[in-house]
Amino acid sequence: MQDLLRRFLSFDRPIGPALVRIVYFVGAAAIVLGAGLGLINALTAFFGGNFGAGIVFLLATPAVCAVAFVWWRFLCELFMLAFMAYDRLIEIRDRLPDYSKF
Repeated sequence: MQDLLRRFLSFDRPIGPALVRIVYFVGAAAIVLGAGLGLINALTAFFGGNFGAGIVFLLATPAVCAVAFVWWRFLCELFMLAFMAYDRLIEIRDRLPDYSKF
């Protein structure tokens, strides 16, 4: 965490990749919480006597959770691509010869 604060204050490197990781884990926790609520909803439907809705919730919750995880990972990787491209461009710039001396 101290490294993140140092990056935040220095402007030498972008802090985006670290923030994207934090946002990813917060979103993953929200997806797991939503899955837990979906399973509780399925149990509530079962105990309420609505067996059809309970079965649908019980089958749909893991499927929706899996799709949500894949989608969330994809979105976070899209943001990471911008920062990875920036790092790659810095590497290319550093390998180019310095033409200002000519």
